[in-house]
Amino acid sequence: MDTRELEALIAVADAQSFHGAANRLGLTQPAVTRRIQRLEERIGTSLFDRSTKPLQPTPAGHRALTEARDLLRRLDGFSDSVTGMARCHGPFRLGVSHGAAPLLAARELRDLHQAFPDMSLTIKSGWSAELLPLLRRGEIDAMLSLDGPHGIVGGVQSRDLPASLLPETLLDDHIVAIGPKSARQHPTTIAELARHPMVLMPEGCTFRALGNAWAHKNGVEFNSVLEVSALELQIEMVAAGAGYGIMARRFCMHSPAHDRIRILDIPGMNWGMAITLIRRASSGDLNDIIDKVGDIVIRAGEMSNLDHARMLSAS
Repeated sequence: MDTRELEALIAVADAQSFHGAANRLGLTQPAVTRRIQRLEERIGTSLFDRSTKPLQPTPAGHRALTEARDLLRRLDGFSDSVTGMARCHGPFRLGVSHGAAPLLAARELRDLHQAFPDMSLTIKSGWSAELLPLLRRGEIDAMLSLDGPHGIVGGVQSRDLPASLLPETLLDDHIVAIGPKSARQHPTTIAELARHPMVLMPEGCTFRALGNAWAHKNGVEFNSVLEVSALELQIEMVAAGAGYGIMARRFCMHSPAHDRIRILDIPGMNWGMAITLIRRASSGDLNDIIDKVGDIVIRAGEMSNLDHARMLSAS
């Protein structure tokens, strides 16, 4: 099997379009389309549902993606074993956006260090829009980003992401409203929520922008706002009863204050987000540790799903 077809499969799935995959691979769109068609002919089934926008893998496509990623990683490992290449030494600089930080906390970083004890690890925190330029300039080697809806990756539109950067969606997420668990009653509509004091991030933050857009879409606005500049402080203020907030669900689930807040079920508040791992196409020897970061984050996300299910059953 031609590994270029597998690379095309992964690129189309990550970009959610043939055009985006072509940009990332440095090919024309027809060339990418032909590679996918040859792979589909070889397998005997469609790998993408071409009736949807953005493009989505079929069930067979999802299975093929899992196998393709695994096969390419094992081929990389085989090549390095044969050549005796040392892959696990030297510095590794990882950017972690504030919204994704709880998924790579102290325990997860310990696991990463134990898996690569000979590598020196540097963590750079910031907003996605701050970290992406560092990745472009090679000042960090990879980044974890909490990305908003409407094709946002690393704080920019996916179509504006340079072909030298390769994004991979690790986990789905979505925006939620949160309130203090101690409250006897909670708002059940956006109009009711807007009548309460709100604890929000500064203007320009993704959560604030999405909250404002959500309110505007429903013909209301948040009038009483307590503005804070740190996500964890926002959750702590909500837990203390200072007001209600707007946050990513996974951040809430991993917060130390998660047992003192309640995630509210408000109709219409279902805007999707995603945890994205972005690496440079020239990552080379660092791909193993970057893959490990992805595995650790996915595992942390699976644990938060279990915790969320337990919270729902107990409420």
